[in-house]
Amino acid sequence: MGKRIRAWWGLTKQSVSTRSFLDHANMRAAVYVSAIVIALESWMILSLLRSYFEGLAAGKHRDLPWLVNHGSWYVVLLVFGVAVLIHSLRYARGLVRNRRFSRGLLWAFSIACIAFGIYYGCNSYAKGEQVLAFVTMTLFVFGLITWRPIPSLVFSTITFGAFYLLISQSAPPTYGTQVNLFTLWISTFVVALASYHQKESESQKEQRLKEINERLQYIATHDELTKIPNMHTFRSAVGVLLEGIDELGTRFSILYMDVENFKSYNERHGFLAGDELLCDLAHGLQDIFANELVARFSDDHFTALCEVDVAEERVEAARALVRSLRGDVRLHLKAGAFEPTSENTDVGVAIDKARIACNETKRRPDRFFYVYDTALDLQVERRHHIINSIKTAASDGWIKVYYQPVVRCSDGSGELCGYEALARWDDPTYGLLPPFAFIETLEEYREIDKLDRCIIEQVCRDLRAELDAGKPVVPVSLNFSRLDFELYDVPAFLREMTQKYDVPSNLLDVEITESALTEQLSELQKTMASLREGQFSLWLDDFGSGYSSLNVLKDFRFNVLKIDMAFLRGFPQNEKAGPILESIVMLAKELNMVTLCEGVETKEQFDFLHAIGCDRAQGYYFGKPDAQKKNPIH
Repeated sequence: MGKRIRAWWGLTKQSVSTRSFLDHANMRAAVYVSAIVIALESWMILSLLRSYFEGLAAGKHRDLPWLVNHGSWYVVLLVFGVAVLIHSLRYARGLVRNRRFSRGLLWAFSIACIAFGIYYGCNSYAKGEQVLAFVTMTLFVFGLITWRPIPSLVFSTITFGAFYLLISQSAPPTYGTQVNLFTLWISTFVVALASYHQKESESQKEQRLKEINERLQYIATHDELTKIPNMHTFRSAVGVLLEGIDELGTRFSILYMDVENFKSYNERHGFLAGDELLCDLAHGLQDIFANELVARFSDDHFTALCEVDVAEERVEAARALVRSLRGDVRLHLKAGAFEPTSENTDVGVAIDKARIACNETKRRPDRFFYVYDTALDLQVERRHHIINSIKTAASDGWIKVYYQPVVRCSDGSGELCGYEALARWDDPTYGLLPPFAFIETLEEYREIDKLDRCIIEQVCRDLRAELDAGKPVVPVSLNFSRLDFELYDVPAFLREMTQKYDVPSNLLDVEITESALTEQLSELQKTMASLREGQFSLWLDDFGSGYSSLNVLKDFRFNVLKIDMAFLRGFPQNEKAGPILESIVMLAKELNMVTLCEGVETKEQFDFLHAIGCDRAQGYYFGKPDAQKKNPIH
């Protein structure tokens, strides 16, 4: 309560922005007050001169002292008004920065106006006329100019008190005059008080808007998490550099850096710890590229700009930084570089080429740094072709569905019990593209939904054709990534396709990769519930490929557990693989889940899976993916 009272009386400390706002508001008000005063005093001087010359013409002798006595106030106030008008206009244009002098000048002008009003108000009162000069000046000073409450109260009290004392010397004011004068004083103070609080409220609102605008501007140029420049800033800086790169005479590299295995760090330590590591990494990179530019591209990817000669040295320092931050998770930094020239000034293409060079290091375990060369041009062209052609590929039949058989394993029969639908791209220019050549690119550019929806519709069309032909059919499993659930309504589209082709929903199995279950859990739970209501079987794909596997089994309900093929690599040489697989199968049975192991390539592996009770198996031993559905051979 006490704080509110102090704020009401203007006794709380004003912020710099509030004081600045009030100063600017008063200077703007001073423009109008001084302009009005100049106009009034000019008119009064002209009227006085006219009266003087008319008197002379009528034979009335009025000497110079008479003229000075009657016009000195007009001239003084006119000169004051001109000075204040010029100063306030210069202040508004930013040509004057001395706020103390501005306040002092405004105080002096206000006192002069009040003194003028008191003087001529008293003269009018003595003659029995209305005190309009006094009323006008008080309205100017206390109505247009903003005062803090206490100075306003003191100044207005002195003003009205002095006026009352002076008029009392000529003729004692009547009771009505006293009431009117008191009412005018109260009204003047209330107007001044209201003006102050209105201006203070406006200043606070303006400050909030300024802070919001500054925040938006900061967000537009800086990464929200790490506070370092974002890609908008990076692209702009690189664009400016490329425009004058020939004049600089210096060779620059665009670096694209990727922290490998960062997903595992998040899964083991949580996203909060992962964010902290990214912030530490970002600040460390700023130190490494102290006189250069570094920005966050996305997730655990960063870009930097430096001279060609020091590029590899900077990358090595960044790798050492990652090693010092990684803790108990093996994190590695890999980087790609591209040297832009005036001949290839497209910033987006230049950054993309640095990223492609970085991706090349992932295919070469012995390399942590790769400089873009002409050998990668074909990959760039193919990536752009894929992105630009995905709609055409889906509509013109370039996207093919290849089916890989799934067989029964628990009874040892190897009988066909399903297929997995896999995508292939039969391109008129590049020929038959394997999945890794286009799926990663489509996911990166968030176009994967176009491919997956095309596959779903083809599978439904193929099932309908088999049903119409009276052929025996088995369920087909479809792969869905995290992006699918972000880019479109998966349950709604599946219902649409099954209705369009009149295909029973139990012939479509939904495979959800384990990595898709690490984000937006509540939304995914709702989506999975909708799929179960639609009688679609839910499969957990790639089980065991991440650290969150057991949590996934705890938090989600699946019909089929699909064991990652990594467990069968090196089998049976790896003596740990067998017990782990057996434990997984036993755990799945306890949870009433069907088990399926992928990556089966030998009879020995199949026999082992049969021995431990694995329900289903899939792999090259039974058949490679093919455009035609074939019975498994083993």
